[in-house]
Amino acid sequence: MQYVYPVVSRRAGGLSIGLNLSPTARCLFACVYCQVAGEMNIKSQKREQEIDIPQLESELREMVCMVVSGELFQDEIFRRTPTNKRILRDIAFSGDGEPTLCSQFPEIVQRVVAIRAERCPETTKLIAITNGSCLELPSIREALRIIQTNNGEVWAKLDAGTEEHFRTVSRSSLPYEKILSNLVSTAKEFPIVIQSCFLSLRGITPSVEEVRAYITRLREIADAGGTIQRVQVYTVARQPPEPWVRALSDGRIDEIAATIRRETNLVVETFYSR
Repeated sequence: MQYVYPVVSRRAGGLSIGLNLSPTARCLFACVYCQVAGEMNIKSQKREQEIDIPQLESELREMVCMVVSGELFQDEIFRRTPTNKRILRDIAFSGDGEPTLCSQFPEIVQRVVAIRAERCPETTKLIAITNGSCLELPSIREALRIIQTNNGEVWAKLDAGTEEHFRTVSRSSLPYEKILSNLVSTAKEFPIVIQSCFLSLRGITPSVEEVRAYITRLREIADAGGTIQRVQVYTVARQPPEPWVRALSDGRIDEIAATIRRETNLVVETFYSR
């Protein structure tokens, strides 16, 4: 399949069907932990490739049928999936780059909403995974609103509490303040889930000051009237292309999560490297 892929997702808690809306890996970030971008800024140089929407719809319908019928789990790759993970948890707008950069994103959302209603269990969520770079666009905001009203969630990235750390991790030329502003304005309109990847960079783990600054950013969203549904604290699960990027230990992830809970009273989920 060109656009649709199944994955047993640790954050979904089961089977997630991903929609790759960035076949050319187009993105405005080049994150140090990204499995797609082997070199800095390589993704941001890619041009958009038009999505064949009828083909995407056909692939999605076929994949939903394979998951719901159990056919997918006859495949060698998925045969060992535990029974409690063989549940279609969500359909995720994601892929090799930033899905909201796709000019067809609003139309695709409408098509996927229809397929979900037609083919999927009622509990199946719609998930938009975004780095927040395009959240200010009216067309994107409206598409996300549609996702929200169809048992959906917006998972927005926030990997840094300071401008310096943002530059180091995202390797993006976008203003850090723009990302923060986009998160605030979106969270004021509907609840968002914050995704945060904490790493060891060249042997240095996140400092107390950086974690404190990160928590301040979360508070700023809430103080501005935004709603954070929950925070996902995780680290890399596979070795990134950059050899100096490493996963944090389970204990350090737990420490960071506990600090966030204590200082913000937010719901915090943890995901480890294994």
